Amino acid sequence: MHYYNFNIGDYRRDTSHLTLLEHGIYRQLLDTYYLDEKPLSNDLAKLMRSHSVRTADEQQSLKNVLADFFELTEKGYVHKRCDQVISEYQVI
Repeated sequence: MHYYNFNIGDYRRDTSHLTLLEHGIYRQLLDTYYLDEKPLSNDLAKLMRSHSVRTADEQQSLKNVLADFFELTEKGYVHKRCDQVISEYQVI
C-alpha cells in the first residue's frame, strides 16, 4: 500500500501529547506499517535499526510511541487503525 488518507484533526487529537521527536517516529512507523501491510517487527533492536533510531532520546521516544499506539503480539507490534485500513484496501 503506497497511499493512505491522513485526517489531520484525528491525528492532532490523538497525538497532542507527543514531542516533535515522537511525532517523527510515529509517522515513520505508520509509513512502514502501511508499506509492508503487516505488523512491525517485535524485535526492538531490528525496529531501531530499520528506523535509524540511535540516540538514547530516540530510543525512549520509540518506546513511548510503541506503548501509546501499538500492541505487542506474537505477530509483532500491531496497530488497530492501520489493520482496519489495510483490510479495506486489500478487499478492493
